[in-house]
Amino acid sequence: MKNFFCFIFAFSAAGMSIAASVEQYVNSVEKIRGVYAQDIRGFLRSLNPQTTQFTPEQQAKYCQINQRYIQDMSDAIEKNRSSLPQQYASMTKQDLIKQVVESKEMQMLAKYNVQCDFK
Repeated sequence: MKNFFCFIFAFSAAGMSIAASVEQYVNSVEKIRGVYAQDIRGFLRSLNPQTTQFTPEQQAKYCQINQRYIQDMSDAIEKNRSSLPQQYASMTKQDLIKQVVESKEMQMLAKYNVQCDFK
């Protein structure tokens, strides 16, 4: 009977640890997305409506915002990988890069000929 209670306690503690890790991941993702949204809005507001092509500085800034998003999301996944559902745990940095490249923002800015070399 004593062994049974030890097993239940150990199982419960492991479950709470996984739940805490998933919650930490969700909180990290919310923070990363919030920072990204704020940065990208600020960047887009700074553009002249008459702009037809990004300056090298604008392109560098835009790529930097997206590269930081990719890196932060990759770090959050890596830190919590063992606790995440398979669909998230199996995500690689390349998957994140693909999501960014195929995002609405990147599609909208295609007319500006933006070229980012995400790593």
